[in-house]
Amino acid sequence: MMMELYDQEEVMRSYVKSKEHDTKVETAKRYLSMGKLSFEEIAIGSGLSVEEVEELAGLQLA
Repeated sequence: MMMELYDQEEVMRSYVKSKEHDTKVETAKRYLSMGKLSFEEIAIGSGLSVEEVEELAGLQLA
């Protein structure tokens, strides 16, 4: 019983973390589409790393 509750909590935590990351990615995409901010500024504003922002920028250009 306790293990089952722990597993459910882990699943919920993972889900919330995933949704938070999705929100950060969407924010970064909006900043990138504006074309006025540096990757560093977008990373700060979105909460992603500079590397993640650079990767998103490369995907948007492809």
